[in-house]
Order: sequence, then structure tokens, then C-alpha cells
Amino acid sequence: MDRWNPGTLGRVVALLILGTTAAFTVEAFFLWLSTHPPVLDVLFAVLAGAGVLAGTGRIVWAVVRRSAARGEHLVDIAIATSLAFALLLAFGPAWLALPSLVAGVSAISLTGLKRWIFPLVVLVVTAALALLMQVPAYAVAEVLLRSLVTIVVLAGMGLLVTYASEVHANRDELARMAVVEERLRFARDLHDVLGRGLSVVRLKAELGVRLMDNDHEAARAQLVQIAELAGGSVTELRKVIAGYRQPSLAEELRGTSSILSLAGVRVIADPVPEGLPGPVAEAIGSAIREGGTNILRHSAAENCRVEFVRDPSCVLVRIRNDRPHAGGTRAGHGLTGLAERLAAVRGTLEHGEVDGDFVLTARVPLDLPRKSS
Repeated sequence: MDRWNPGTLGRVVALLILGTTAAFTVEAFFLWLSTHPPVLDVLFAVLAGAGVLAGTGRIVWAVVRRSAARGEHLVDIAIATSLAFALLLAFGPAWLALPSLVAGVSAISLTGLKRWIFPLVVLVVTAALALLMQVPAYAVAEVLLRSLVTIVVLAGMGLLVTYASEVHANRDELARMAVVEERLRFARDLHDVLGRGLSVVRLKAELGVRLMDNDHEAARAQLVQIAELAGGSVTELRKVIAGYRQPSLAEELRGTSSILSLAGVRVIADPVPEGLPGPVAEAIGSAIREGGTNILRHSAAENCRVEFVRDPSCVLVRIRNDRPHAGGTRAGHGLTGLAERLAAVRGTLEHGEVDGDFVLTARVPLDLPRKSS
């Protein structure tokens, strides 16, 4: 199960690519060394091989590990490719696999058509040189097939990290947009409630000022109406705020499920228990809201399960998601605050890793007084 964030994934993939490149280079070196070359040739091969590893290492560490922009390492690609072909031309077929390694790493950095054209050119040139060195055709075909697989694997590993980073960034952006949309909704509700009422209050106040000197009774009537309008606006404002702060449990579940679905999380939820006392429903709703936030911030979840269990003494909600990040089971500010809210209504909160999944369980007793309206 993958619980790594893009930074950790990038570090691991970078090390795997560098390890693969180093292993193939060392293998080619020792294969060639079995031919007992002169000392000067060995020294040149060591320096050239180190140059190939340094050039590919710079590319991999910058693009894969540090998520640097692609297309900015042409000099490193040119140097590593030149040294790889120099080793092949100088010391023969033992170095046939090295150019494909460089091509695979280069595909991580190149963009557009160059990402595919450059490895293809490297393969064609490698095959041509092998034939010129009188390598048998079947051996050339085998080398080309292995080289093609190497290029695809190395390039795919490198691009995987880039796409994982983009997906992670998109999840964060979706969560941010959901918050912004909720704020806009609240602003629209406030405008609808207060805008018209305040406009009428202003007009009547201006009319009352004009009538003050000539018709005291009419001015007084306007002031009475202003007071009634203001009182009505205050009542409506309280309704809006109450609805914003305390949505129903079903609405809380729908809202959380919608946000998680936008972030690519598949949510399966039990039906919401009916007839819960107000404080109980509010506490369970808080647990669902915080559970959804925790999933977005501390996991790369693909699946989420929301279960409700009700017995005569309490109601329980259990939120389970896969692929939590490393360290995501520790209680942060959100879970600590949720535990405090549940404790205020004699509820309890449990959370931790179970079979590789993160499980959050909130339990609230049912014998709580209903909130007065």
C-alpha cells in the first residue's frame, strides 16, 4: 500500500533510477575489464563512466527528486550521451547498453516530441554502431529490445513522480476551491438577507429625516417601520448563521462526500440515523467534517467508508480510508479540537491505523438534553 507523499516518492524513485544506472554502468565496466585492457584505457573508462553517472545523476535528482522544470538540462544530456557513445566507440560492444540508459534518463527531462525522438535516435545509432562492429544481428535485436524496455521503465518511473505531484496539487486545489465556494455561498446568503432589508431601511430613514420638521407623526411611523425592518433582518441573519454553523447531519455527510469525490475519493456511506437529538447530531457532524478534512490533508486516499452504529445508549460513526500518509495517524490540531468538542458532550474519539487503513471513530451518548430553539 502506497502511503508516500510526492516528496518521499520522488526521493525513492530517484534513488532507484540512479541505482539502476550505476548498476548497468558497473556491469558494463567489469564485462569490458575481463578483456584485460591497458591501464590508460581503464583510467579513461573510469573517468568517462563517472561523467555519465554525474550527468544522469544531476538530471534525475533535479527533475525527479526536486521537481525542477523539465527541458533545462540539455548540457547534461549532451555530455552524458557523448561520453556513453565515446565508451562504445573506444572499447566495443561491452558498452552497448550504456547509451540506452542515458536515453531513458534524458526522456525524464525532455518535453514534447523531443522526449520520444531523442531515445529513438539513440537506439538507431546504437544499432548501426553494433552492426559496424560486426555484432550478430540476433544480438543487436536483443540489445535493442532490452534497451527499449530500459528506456520505457526509466522514463516511466521518472514521469510517475511528476504526475503524482500534479495529482497531489490538484487535490489541495480542489479542497481550497471547496472552502472558497462555501464562503461565497455564505456571502450570497448574507447579501440576500441583509441587502434588500438595509436598502429599505436607508430609504425610510431618509424619508423620516425629511418629514421630521413638517410631520412628526409620519416621521415617527417611518421610525417604527425601520425598527420592525431591522428586527426582521436580525432574525433572518440569525437563521442564516444558525444554518451555516449547524447543518443537518445528512447535509454534513453530503457536503463532505461531495468534496471528497471532487478530490478523487470514492465514498461509501451508510444511511444517516434519524431522530437524533440536536447536540448528538451536531457532534457526529463535526466528526464527519473533521474526518473529511483529515483525509484530504493527510492521505492519498482512493476509498472512504462511513459507517453509523446506533444502540440504545449511544450512536457511533466510523470513518475509514486507505493510503494514509506516513505519520498521518498522529493527532494534529484538528483531531485534538474534535476530541475536545466530543468530550464536552461526554463523547469519545479514537483514531489509528488498522490493517493499513486509517480509522477514526467518534462515539456520542444519546442521553443528552435537546438544544432549545
